[in-house]
Amino acid sequence: MGRINVVVVSAACALLLAGCTSAPADPPGLTASPTASPTATPSPTEDGGVDDLSDPELGIVFEDIPELEGDAADVYNWIATYNKEYWRTMTTNTVSPAFAVLASAEVQARMQQIADKNASIQGTIGGVLHSSISNVVVDGDSATGMVCDDFREATFADPTKSYTPEEAGFGDRASVKITLARVPTEDRWTVATTTVEGTC
Repeated sequence: MGRINVVVVSAACALLLAGCTSAPADPPGLTASPTASPTATPSPTEDGGVDDLSDPELGIVFEDIPELEGDAADVYNWIATYNKEYWRTMTTNTVSPAFAVLASAEVQARMQQIADKNASIQGTIGGVLHSSISNVVVDGDSATGMVCDDFREATFADPTKSYTPEEAGFGDRASVKITLARVPTEDRWTVATTTVEGTC
C-alpha cells in the first residue's frame, strides 16, 4: 500500500515538473492565501537591478542572485515572481491569481491541471524551495532564462504518510527553461513557455 502511495505522489510531482517551473509548497497543515495584489508583479527597483524575492513565510529562497541591469534585470525579476507564484500555487493547490498577469493562457491551463491533480490525490507539497535563476538572455521582445530548483528541504505527503524528496521523485535538482515575451503597451513581460530540461 505504501508503494502505491509513493507512486501516486511521484506521479503528481512528475506532472508538476512537466507543467512548469518546478516549485513545491508550504509544509503540510500550513496555508497561504493567494492574492492578486500589486506585489504579485515586479516593480522597478530604485537602482534598476534585480530583486531578492525570497519569502521565508511562503517558503522560497532565491540563491546566487546575479547583478543585472535594464531588460535583463526586468526579465530576472519576472522569472523570480513567476517561480514564487508557482510555489504559492503548490502550497495551496489553488492557482495563484497572479498568473493572469504573469503567464500565457497555455501556462495558466497547465498550472490549473497541476493544482487539480494535486488536490484530487490530496497531495501536500511543502517545506522550502531553493531556486536560482541564470543565463538570462534578452533578444528584442523575447527573452529566456534558466531556473534551477532544489527540493532538498521540501516535504511531500498524502493522507497516509510523508515522503522524502527522493521517495517523491524530487531527489535531483530540476532545470527549467523559461521563455518570455514582452508586452510593450503595458511595460511588462509574460512567461510564454516553461520546459523541464533535465537536471542542474
